[in-house]
Amino acid sequence: MSVRMRWISSALVIATLTAIPLGCSANDESPTAPPSSAPSSANFTSQEFSVPFTVTLPNSLTPQPSEDTKNLISWGALTGQNGVRFLLPVVVYPDSKTPQPPPKDYPSYLRGLVSAGATYVDQSTTTVAGQQATLMTGTTTSALDGTLGCPAATTPVETCFGLQPDLALRIAVVNLNGRTLVAWARTQQGDAGAPEFFAEFEAMLHTLKVP
Repeated sequence: MSVRMRWISSALVIATLTAIPLGCSANDESPTAPPSSAPSSANFTSQEFSVPFTVTLPNSLTPQPSEDTKNLISWGALTGQNGVRFLLPVVVYPDSKTPQPPPKDYPSYLRGLVSAGATYVDQSTTTVAGQQATLMTGTTTSALDGTLGCPAATTPVETCFGLQPDLALRIAVVNLNGRTLVAWARTQQGDAGAPEFFAEFEAMLHTLKVP
């Protein structure tokens, strides 16, 4: 083989070896890439809430709340419209018009809203943070603005919380250090995934700890 032919052959080999990495796509799988994993439960510690607590969040909720204030904490679901709220009501609107102090017997107050169109099913009791808690699933045929309560006395009734015709709420009422905690999981009425989401909510409540 002539010197010229040897040079051409060597150049072709070098060019081929050099071109191999250039043919790899950025989207190609890599054998050294870490395997994907399912989201894991997250421990949450309140920052601003009047009654400090820790709780383990279900995988379906965002790890951090959209609100963490003196009397209200809200989490949204990672997908869909579901959510969870913890409220220490400062006032309630039994008739959606006149604010009143939170009732001492909050579960009985909620049951009294049946006359205004509320419906409750699956009522039971459990233990949350060492205290007896009342559970019920609430729906309504008409808007009951402010009936669950407001995080501040000055909060307008239309931005307070209450049963709504398009929603189903799994509600828990528990006494925490002398304050009434009203917690609920929210789904759309008729949502086929509601039983699973409500079960996750109850499991979450059972991890709640108050110092």
